[in-house]
Amino acid sequence: MSAIVVRHAVQADAGAIAGIHVRGWRAAYRGLVPDALLEGLSIERREHGWRGLIGAARGASFTLVGEVDGDIAGFCSVAAPTRDADAPPWTAEIAAIYVEPARWRAGVGGALLERSLGDLAAGGWRRATLWVLARNGPAVAFYRRFGFAPDGASKDDATLEASEVRLVRALG
Repeated sequence: MSAIVVRHAVQADAGAIAGIHVRGWRAAYRGLVPDALLEGLSIERREHGWRGLIGAARGASFTLVGEVDGDIAGFCSVAAPTRDADAPPWTAEIAAIYVEPARWRAGVGGALLERSLGDLAAGGWRRATLWVLARNGPAVAFYRRFGFAPDGASKDDATLEASEVRLVRALG
């Protein structure tokens, strides 16, 4: 098995991140959100968005990539502080984590999440949250293995035509 190298994303990673983002959505969310939404996703538009996100300085927010054999196999983007207005101070958010579908269950997502949570704890953040589709059982099970649990918050996303639940865990 090849080693997984986790590092901070740079502008040059935006295209690879965008491709993983779109392919990840299409593989993970088929049957959970409208097919038309998945087919309408654009790697080019996502790349433009990721270039802006990676290049912008926003507090303690960051994006990590996981490489296997020199290829980007996944990414994790962290919003610090969280985007949720109801969260207590010193709460960060795992805003996005996706792995190339061909690399699922190979440790990339776990390595990215562990590093993100470790970096947040080292930075003094007390809690981490994330939003997940309520019907996405594999994702919920993945996050539970890392200590995340529902906090009772949920929301309906009209664009996704799906409900999301918020998961939370303490840091440090």
